[in-house]
Amino acid sequence: MSSPEIPATTKAGHVTVSRVFMALIILASAVVGGVAASFLPLGDVPLAVAEGYVQLTVDGSGTFQADSGPAALVPADVWWTDSGGRDHVGGRPSCLWDEHDKGNENKGSRVEAGYRWMKTPSGGTYPLVAWLKCP
Repeated sequence: MSSPEIPATTKAGHVTVSRVFMALIILASAVVGGVAASFLPLGDVPLAVAEGYVQLTVDGSGTFQADSGPAALVPADVWWTDSGGRDHVGGRPSCLWDEHDKGNENKGSRVEAGYRWMKTPSGGTYPLVAWLKCP
């Protein structure tokens, strides 16, 4: 008994799609993608807000110790709000240093801070301060 011979190559048929149907597929994909993207947390990073004590070093970086929470790294160019409610980026927060404190750049103070946990490439995490608010 011989088996039927299977051709070595098979030709696919030609499929035609109307332009209207293709436009509907593209439109539906754009709508689904837009709805999915609107639920992504882009740019809206939740911060833990706590009161505590911050100590900066001469270079402007330092640490924040929350009253009930972890110690967090404070970058030198941190966003901060002075006691008058004005925002600043970088420089030394007014509650941590002023012209009368020359030579005492390691002054510390109580502040309110917003921080979040950062992921490292190795899989670890550490808290990083995003902003400080002087009393």
